[in-house]
Amino acid sequence: MKNSILIASMIWLLAMTQVQAQNVQTGTLNSTTTSTFNYMKEGVKMPYCVKVQESRNYNTKFDIADIGKIVKDRISTPVKVSKLITVTNNSNPQDNRTIALKYDKQGADTFKLVSNEKGFTINVDNRIMEYIMGKGIYFANIADRDFFMVDEFDSIE
Repeated sequence: MKNSILIASMIWLLAMTQVQAQNVQTGTLNSTTTSTFNYMKEGVKMPYCVKVQESRNYNTKFDIADIGKIVKDRISTPVKVSKLITVTNNSNPQDNRTIALKYDKQGADTFKLVSNEKGFTINVDNRIMEYIMGKGIYFANIADRDFFMVDEFDSIE
């Protein structure tokens, strides 16, 4: 009798764990990328380091018509993307910055971080944000400013 109660409670616990695992409809992705670039200051190349920490939160939604079915069609939902960009310049600590960049995306992400003479450019799905060393963030197109949610902070070391 004692063993049957133990076995029944273990089966019940396993079943509840399995049911809970099936109900979770989110996922996350975290990654870190470090790059070293140069910018021109008074004709001299100055090195700096850019570290990008990315976090994505995925939500899963299913078609309402598929309620009760075993095989369900997934509805495409926007992914919440957050990138923490840390700029470190050992030559000039006043250039050290942290940028919090957030946006929603659909499908495959085309995030590109490209160096230029003044700093670096971030291109996400043909929306461009430029970071100019010593000056800050610059948007060439006003509509791109609405796509990104940006916060810029001084880094404290």
